[in-house]
Amino acid sequence: MAQYWKLRTIRNRKHRAHVSRRLRALREQMNEQVTKKTSEHDLRLATWNLMHFGNGGGYWRNTDALLYISEIIDHFDLVALQEINTNPEQIEDLVEHYLGSEWDYIVTDTTGGDLGNDERMAFVYRKGKVQFSRLAGEIVLPDGQTIVGESGVTNTKEHESHHQFARSPFVVGFQCGWFDFKLCTVHIYFGNPPKRPAAMSKQEYRQLKADYMTMRKTEIRKLAEYLADRQKLERRRELAWLKEKGWDTEQSKANYILLGDFNIVSPEHETMAALKDAGFEIPEGMEELPTTLGKTKAFYDQIAHRLGDRRVQHRLSGSVNFRESVFREVDAAHYIDVVRDPFVTGAEKNISRSREQQVAYFNKYRFKNQMSDHQLLWSAFKVDLAERYLESIEKEALSD
Repeated sequence: MAQYWKLRTIRNRKHRAHVSRRLRALREQMNEQVTKKTSEHDLRLATWNLMHFGNGGGYWRNTDALLYISEIIDHFDLVALQEINTNPEQIEDLVEHYLGSEWDYIVTDTTGGDLGNDERMAFVYRKGKVQFSRLAGEIVLPDGQTIVGESGVTNTKEHESHHQFARSPFVVGFQCGWFDFKLCTVHIYFGNPPKRPAAMSKQEYRQLKADYMTMRKTEIRKLAEYLADRQKLERRRELAWLKEKGWDTEQSKANYILLGDFNIVSPEHETMAALKDAGFEIPEGMEELPTTLGKTKAFYDQIAHRLGDRRVQHRLSGSVNFRESVFREVDAAHYIDVVRDPFVTGAEKNISRSREQQVAYFNKYRFKNQMSDHQLLWSAFKVDLAERYLESIEKEALSD
């Protein structure tokens, strides 16, 4: 379970009491929304974009935020994290001092170049439930293919450096109970076109903006196709081997789960089609879950799968809006009057803000910088196949 001893390092007693109350509320929320709806034998899998996690300044997480983040993660078995900063100090701190010895993690190297934004991705997993199967690697397009070359964009010069994925997708092998699978996490290119130069016509600029979206769609499509082809090939070889042995052909290790921040615009948008057209299944209802916490609904994050093992079943999915329990709108007064958060009051940058402006800053920026601008998205899979296996043994014995 999550560790709470860091609470005692909060010197402000009123804030320490506040964080303790909010942790209890968060525990209740997570139990109601996740734990009670799933089984302890399920694989509880999640993805969460933690917005510049580990960056300095306003993005450096304080003790209260790390306690809340660890509490949320601790209700799952395996969580893929995006936007981990170059400095790995906070991810190390989160696992060692907040999640504790039951947990371990794998973190990627940063993707070089301007497109990669020096970001890492990470997997944190509960060691007693999930095992790392020692397979790990980043995805690179084969046979000289490039993202820009496959996109068909008009403005190739604008994207000439976009040969591979902007942030390298990372695939890792895991095992949970009877379930062997490869988990690939992504943070797909978003792409913002520069402001329209004076010499560029409005029509040319519209085409440029369309090309940026095409690049985003192409990353999703090429990754999904690549993994789908890998999964089909593995399954084909596996089936031939199982039939030769005369073993149950419903079992499989050719299981791929693709999850993360896809920057998908909406369920009806071509960016979603790029993922689904490769045959990846998105659990019913998931694509309708808005995953960002801004005023405008966005559906950036997804969990999709192609499973060769017909015995494993998706149980249910959901998202976690942490603002129901922590960093709530009503908590702005506490962070202004009790915590006297210098980023909220403006003291950090010698800015004079009215109380109304401080409340607005807390609810527009501070909660995102301390927690995230994304909700956590999760799925639960039934992976305990013991009952089915024992029944098959009984049938075999009685048929002899």
